[in-house]
Amino acid sequence: MNIIPALSLHLATIQSTILDECDRSLADTDLRGVQLFYLLTVCQNAGVSQDRLAALLGVANSNVTRQISTLERLGYVTRRRDANDGRRCLVDPTDRAYEMLPRLVEILRDAQAALTRNMSLEEQELLLELVERISYNAARHKASGHRDDDRV
Repeated sequence: MNIIPALSLHLATIQSTILDECDRSLADTDLRGVQLFYLLTVCQNAGVSQDRLAALLGVANSNVTRQISTLERLGYVTRRRDANDGRRCLVDPTDRAYEMLPRLVEILRDAQAALTRNMSLEEQELLLELVERISYNAARHKASGHRDDDRV
């Protein structure tokens, strides 16, 4: 009897594989695979608040604080207080982050290509559509306090 639901197991395997591949590809840098996602998101959303970054990445605020502290220490991001709300911290990419951006995108493209290598373009597009729907449902579920509201 398989006690781990198949979808959860497969998604965990995919995530682990991508992070391992990112770690391997970044071995010659001071970055780790998980930080790649933080940097990409900050570069695409310069001046993002730490709370918004947590929401965009689907992680806890404490994880964002820890990762942003590391990235700031490494010179990839800076933090500043929001002029309109001194309680909020805004995160900006540095030139070092923007210089690393093409490589980060390439690493993710390579990882994605490896995972989808036996799929046609149509299958890849369908997979992306389905994963986006799952991601949307996961975000709604999380935001609802885990209530079981309307299912699509």
